[in-house]
Amino acid sequence: MEFFDILNEDGSKTGESMEREAVHASGALHATSHIWIVRSDPKSGKLQVLLQRRSRNKDSFPLCLDTSSAGHVESGGNFIDTAIRELYEELGIKAEEKELIFMFRLRSHKEGYFHGRQFVDNQISNIYLLNREVEISDLSLQKSEIEEVVWQDYDYVWERLGYRDTKYCINREEFTKLGDFLVKLNR
Repeated sequence: MEFFDILNEDGSKTGESMEREAVHASGALHATSHIWIVRSDPKSGKLQVLLQRRSRNKDSFPLCLDTSSAGHVESGGNFIDTAIRELYEELGIKAEEKELIFMFRLRSHKEGYFHGRQFVDNQISNIYLLNREVEISDLSLQKSEIEEVVWQDYDYVWERLGYRDTKYCINREEFTKLGDFLVKLNR
């Protein structure tokens, strides 16, 4: 069983923790870490993002294209350790803290109805950029979490999000801020 610390709006812990299913049933505020992996396409030079297709068995947004890697901060844990753990568990990437660039913090709320029940994801997320070249062929995917990973052009994903394409479950505000951060980084 997974337990998550419940948060106040400012991101501090309330002192209460709840089991994962109860958190998502009640909409309790909790923490997650998201990690983006980007590159310049070797052929076109266009900015690309690595997306994961969520497993068909996920409790929310099955088979949707999502952030490169992400996960919940477990009770007693922290954002950076969660990011490092998720990269390894989901993609087989052994990363060090110095390779992760903190980009921003995001407050989000999503609701859906999956596998016959309501799901509420009410979270505060620290968003990181992995500063490393990554080849899909070198990854070891956690099949219980991920069906596949794909490189897609940033502009194409942005367009699909604008059309509210249900094949994607990426937070549009997060994706916009990722693009803004990358523009500033490359100036």
